[in-house]
Amino acid sequence: MNSQCLRGRAPGHSSTASRSSRRPAPFRAPPCRLPPVRSAGDDDPEPQNFEALREKFFRNEAPGASPAPAPKPDAPAPEAPLDLNAINPYELGRQARAAFNDVWEQLSRVTSPTRSFIIDDVLEVESDAEFTAPQAAYTTVLVVGATGRVGRVLVRKLLLRGYKVKALFRNRTGVGKDAIPDAVEVVEGDVGDMSTCQRAVQGVNKVIFCAAARSTLTADLFRVEDRGVSNMVKAMQDEMYRRAMRSGSKFSQAAKREVADFSQRFHQARWDVTFVGTPEDAAAEAEGRRREEAYGRLNTAEAVITDDNNLLFEGNLMSRGAIAEVGARLTALLPGGEHRTAGTEGLVLRVRGDGHSYLCILETTEGHRYGARFPTREGYLHVRLPYAAFRVEYQGQPPLDPAKLASIGIRYENRRTSASAAAAAARAAKGLAAAGAADAAARDAKFSVEVDWIKAVPGGSEPDFVLVSCAGQSRPGIEAAELRKVIEAKRRGEENLRLSGLGYTIIRPGTLLDEPGGYRALVFDQGDRITESIAAADVADICLRALHEPEGRNKTFDVCYEYQADEDNAMYELVAHVPDKKNNYLRAAVASLAKNT
Repeated sequence: MNSQCLRGRAPGHSSTASRSSRRPAPFRAPPCRLPPVRSAGDDDPEPQNFEALREKFFRNEAPGASPAPAPKPDAPAPEAPLDLNAINPYELGRQARAAFNDVWEQLSRVTSPTRSFIIDDVLEVESDAEFTAPQAAYTTVLVVGATGRVGRVLVRKLLLRGYKVKALFRNRTGVGKDAIPDAVEVVEGDVGDMSTCQRAVQGVNKVIFCAAARSTLTADLFRVEDRGVSNMVKAMQDEMYRRAMRSGSKFSQAAKREVADFSQRFHQARWDVTFVGTPEDAAAEAEGRRREEAYGRLNTAEAVITDDNNLLFEGNLMSRGAIAEVGARLTALLPGGEHRTAGTEGLVLRVRGDGHSYLCILETTEGHRYGARFPTREGYLHVRLPYAAFRVEYQGQPPLDPAKLASIGIRYENRRTSASAAAAAARAAKGLAAAGAADAAARDAKFSVEVDWIKAVPGGSEPDFVLVSCAGQSRPGIEAAELRKVIEAKRRGEENLRLSGLGYTIIRPGTLLDEPGGYRALVFDQGDRITESIAAADVADICLRALHEPEGRNKTFDVCYEYQADEDNAMYELVAHVPDKKNNYLRAAVASLAKNT
């Protein structure tokens, strides 16, 4: 036994020979120079019940008896019930080591007969805040990419906190099932196969997608980053719908709610042009005065249903500042009885435009109007408009309440101003681009947009789907052209998730490093401005904390290690957050970031 590990007599204390002979210690060792852990002073009485202390730590020895003989090798060991599911191996190991160290210190103190100590029961396994996850007991998490750099760390973090974990595993050369812990339920297959995704999401509450294509081949990127995310999103939507049906509910919490679907005659008959003219015409109409006929001939608009069952809104606005608006009144309830917009957090439109900018107008039952502008392009696109993007028409209006929506409309404005007209006239006077100015004015006057459908995005408190994407920074070993292909595929997968109606958190980390996490401050940002790298273990920890973080729902953010901003970017204030194992640093980090981005 190493005498340097024993607690001995403190300086200034002494013991007599008679006292030592009166109570022999279990073992004798030279004094240690380490300071005592706890002392009660020179006048402390020595422990009176020495036999009780001996019984506490040497339960198999009676006073004056020899040590108990070792059990025979062939003797059957007593069986004790053991519930492996209730054991957290990491926590048990830490607590057992702490208990051993504490017992060893107390045994060392007994060898100093001039001191008195209080010895308590020490072998108590207590919960640790680092591994406390109250929601884990009833949450099943599917990890896609469980054998990757982020996934293999994430799986073990989830298991340590008591989550039930499923993993979608694709058998490939060099990677086998042995890389996944035995406690994980493994589903073999490919994210590019829809039937595999449907099997994988059965019984799943949340999905963490951290898979990545193994090459930069277009087919591989499409299979994993684009179609893979789309398949998993659709499978999760179907699973949540089936779960809602089994619970007796008619509606899935993740299903988007219909606001306008122009393939149905109900909506075709309700939508029509509500106003064409200038703001002066609108004021005259409000006062009951008749509009001048000249304005009606200059500004025209119509709304028709096309052969593709789309609402076509087109016209020609010749007056400066003229507007045209199409819309309809909303019924509060859907055919099944669910409220159409209560509890939702935004709108999604599928439109085909002409490159002009349009305004979505919402009006409440109280008469307050709110607007959000969105761009269009030639060809179909999905437009996501969170209610936070709608601006009040007049100051002093209350915030927009989705439960009070009474009508919806789409407006086009001829936004030519007197300043732009004067500039065009100046160019024409100099003989520069007169024809071009006339063509631009004609393009501004004419508009055409088709609307396929409008739906309300359901709200929620937590993310349903966590996607690990990538930041747009350059990476070693990847050429710029190949990197653009990867980023474009990642962005298509992100868009598939945003438009699904599922609550999401999209994480864009910098270049991944294989090193321990939790030691360096992290920067959370938006706008694709980060340039530093980050450990895969830190990304796994962010995924874990995002599962139940309301502040992270429907947010996309970049994350990397802390760095010094360039002088050119001094206008940006980058806030770094140090990972704290006992507090949720993610909440403070993402609380100020924009949603639905």
